[in-house]
Amino acid sequence: TKPPKGTRMPAKPPSSRMRIQLRKRIEARIAELGLNRSGAAEALGFTPAQMTRFTQAEDIFSLDRLVDAADSIGLAVRLSATRPYARD
Repeated sequence: TKPPKGTRMPAKPPSSRMRIQLRKRIEARIAELGLNRSGAAEALGFTPAQMTRFTQAEDIFSLDRLVDAADSIGLAVRLSATRPYARD
C-alpha cells in the first residue's frame, strides 16, 4: 500500500542497507570467481531455493548469514562504528 499523499516513505533501516551492500558485494565476488548458480549455491552454503531468493534480491537473509556466506567465498567483512552524527 502507498503512504498518504504528501508523506515520505521511511528510510530503510541501517541493517537493511548493510545487507543490501553485502549482498551486492557477494554477487560481484561470485561473478569474479566465474561461478554458475549451482556452484555459487554450494560455495555459499545455500540450498537451490535460497540461491533463487538471493539472486532475486529478496531481503530474507540475516546479516549474520550473509557475513558467513561472504567468508565462505573469501570475502573479509569489516564493521566500523563511529560516533553519532548531528541530526537536523
